[in-house]
Amino acid sequence: MFTIHSDPLAHLGSQEAGGQNIYIRNVAEKLGKLGWEIDIFTRWDDPKKKQIVQLTKKVRVIRLKGGKTSYIPRSQLISILPEVYNSFRIFINFKNPYNLFHGHYWDGGLLATKAHSQFKKPLVENFHSLGIIKSQTKKKYLKNKNDYEYFVERLNIEAKIIKNSSIIISLAESEKQELNRFYGCPLEKVAVVPGGVDLEKWQPLDKAKSRETLKIAKDNFVLLYVGRLEWRKGIGTLISAANLLKKIVSNLKIIIVGGKIFGWQKNLEDFKEYKRLDEKAEKEKVKDMVKFAGRIPNARLPVFYSAADALVIPSYYEPFGLVALEGMASKIPVIASRVGGLANTIKDNETGLLFEPRNLVSLKEKVLMLYQNKEFADKLVQNADEDIKKYSWETIAKKISDIYNSLCR
Repeated sequence: MFTIHSDPLAHLGSQEAGGQNIYIRNVAEKLGKLGWEIDIFTRWDDPKKKQIVQLTKKVRVIRLKGGKTSYIPRSQLISILPEVYNSFRIFINFKNPYNLFHGHYWDGGLLATKAHSQFKKPLVENFHSLGIIKSQTKKKYLKNKNDYEYFVERLNIEAKIIKNSSIIISLAESEKQELNRFYGCPLEKVAVVPGGVDLEKWQPLDKAKSRETLKIAKDNFVLLYVGRLEWRKGIGTLISAANLLKKIVSNLKIIIVGGKIFGWQKNLEDFKEYKRLDEKAEKEKVKDMVKFAGRIPNARLPVFYSAADALVIPSYYEPFGLVALEGMASKIPVIASRVGGLANTIKDNETGLLFEPRNLVSLKEKVLMLYQNKEFADKLVQNADEDIKKYSWETIAKKISDIYNSLCR
């Protein structure tokens, strides 16, 4: 596997660490239990990290040199990818020991394509997000044309990956259709396999104790956001909706989890977005209702889920959205934008609620449906609990293993 900007062992919740990291690590570990031996290649971005980490008996994480050994934004990686690929060739001593190559995102996909071309083994690709959709979303919401050249290069790379891929794994039906519509990818070349969730880890904890741990008042109505601090995540929409809600829900509290925003080692991009959102909260006169928790260790996240009355995912673009599954498994209602994979994962008014992206009134109405009708909220949770079982990582890995086996045969 190649996952260049997304180290599966990275601390979650900062700019470059989120759902993709979780997906790759869990899929690889479960594939290892099914008998696959997997090397996950990522870029070496911190000299304190070991080059080789034995993740499980059959799974290794291997970090390759490319550019300076520090954080580099993914949009600036294109020029150093040849150096990363050469590090890979040196590592394997120019002799290929692998039966197939699996690329993740466009950067990992490009290196997997190079390996496929050189060693004539099958190529599997997970895009995790598509450049054309992300570019359109930016134009729609940011009116930003500063990164035009990056997206042109990215789209060319994605087209090359699609042409060479033996099969593409899409996390949702929506991405499969987008690959066909915007890239001309044959539908038969795409297999839809959703993301997964650790059903043992994401168990509900006692709500009162969770709130006590987090120093949240018993009578607060708590909305939780979990994810990166990034424009496309739509956190500003949630903050603005709080302004509409505050007169009706006087005990409203919003907790925003994510972003390396505290201490001298804070991520500057995360901090910049945090300051923007903090200023927005002040402008909307809801600063006392909004708490930025920063990056939280993954092991502590169940406490936050269990303390909340609802999970809100206000993204403008979301290829899948693993946090939706975590919320469902934690038995709290989920409110999410009607975009991408979220619209496939959540059955509106059955297993969760969908609202129109960036629509404050639509989000406000969905929150009030839960606030004013606990019986309805409980019904959503019950339905989601029945639906979540098909998303176990074991089930997802078995589907991917079947794809691998068919290619190797």
